[in-house]
Amino acid sequence: MIDTDTALQAQVDAQLMEQGAFTPLELLFNTGRLLYSDYEAWRRGDIELLDDVLMGSLDNIRAELEQAAGYARRVGLVAERQTFSVWEGDGGETRTLRISADARLRELIACRWLPAQQAPQMDLFFDNPVVALTNGIVRALCRGDAAEAERQLDLLYAHSPNHADLPAFDQLLAALTRAQHPVEDARQERAQLLDLTPTAKRLLGARWRELLAPLWRRLAHALADARFMPGDPAMHRSFALSQAEDWSALRECVLAEPEWWLHAPLCLHLANSAFHRRQRLEALEAWCHLCWRAPDHVDEAIERLKQPELTAQWHRFLDLEDEATPDAPALTAADFPAWLLLNEPGLALHLDADLPPGDTAGEGHYRWVHRCIRARRDHDEQAELAARKALQASQPTLFTILKRTLSSARRP
Repeated sequence: MIDTDTALQAQVDAQLMEQGAFTPLELLFNTGRLLYSDYEAWRRGDIELLDDVLMGSLDNIRAELEQAAGYARRVGLVAERQTFSVWEGDGGETRTLRISADARLRELIACRWLPAQQAPQMDLFFDNPVVALTNGIVRALCRGDAAEAERQLDLLYAHSPNHADLPAFDQLLAALTRAQHPVEDARQERAQLLDLTPTAKRLLGARWRELLAPLWRRLAHALADARFMPGDPAMHRSFALSQAEDWSALRECVLAEPEWWLHAPLCLHLANSAFHRRQRLEALEAWCHLCWRAPDHVDEAIERLKQPELTAQWHRFLDLEDEATPDAPALTAADFPAWLLLNEPGLALHLDADLPPGDTAGEGHYRWVHRCIRARRDHDEQAELAARKALQASQPTLFTILKRTLSSARRP
């Protein structure tokens, strides 16, 4: 069972480390509840209510945000109310947007949580010209107004020439200015954007995507004709789209690559895209292929992407090391897909038995487990016996788990 509260606490902690604050909107992005493309449509005024595009039960979303807010209070954070206005381009931000018809959900999403010592004291906040200038720079950068950002930055140089963030704001402005021209050197542009990401998160907070997502999409466009090269996967359009968090375009990009399942980076991109689009079966299929093609990289990938359900399953799988005996070898990451079927036999109704196109040992184990589960469901005792014998011969540890699984379940 997933420890939802622990996963949400980890999200709050990670935001505090990266951005110095916790923002529920960021949580919605990271947990696959909200697509950034839908958020952009809402900020443009194309969608009336943000909760119209939230994915999953609004009751569950409200409960998750309540848990996160409760944890934020326990660690001493202070809530700051925010309002959201429609993006009006050069005309500035004017019309206030509606978040939700649900008053409590509206209140939860509209908060930003800050450490108490960083929460602004209103009199000082409004009278401080340096704060006003830095906020003006942030607003201009996030709406893509390079001229206004440069004007405000020049004023900040004049008013506070020793301000610690002047070089960082210069870097963000330079990136925005480059966006007005075609990409000249895709490799250099990628490196600069990667270097810029921590700075953008620190200075722009939860609005960092507003600056960086269009820049990554611009790079993706420049790489539109680049073929995937296994030795240089980051110089493929899929990498830029993943950084832009354009999950639908990323899926199309990966599936357009011939035999994408043979390449671990593409499997990871598809798994991440499917998670954020809340397409569980598609994500599991991508993870299966990764386990078979690059088993040595699975542990690091699962910990890095932080998909709560999958992480919990992976840790349960790792706990099976005690199952190994001299006559029954330990399971490896390549056996994780077969174990997933044993852990949740209903997946055999949705994942194809011939999902893997290859003939590695892990793929074979997956096939035998799948066939055994389906044969048992279809009351085909002969097929079930053949599958069990094949699995026992090829992976005795999985066979032991299979026996335990089937003996604890009634035949349908």
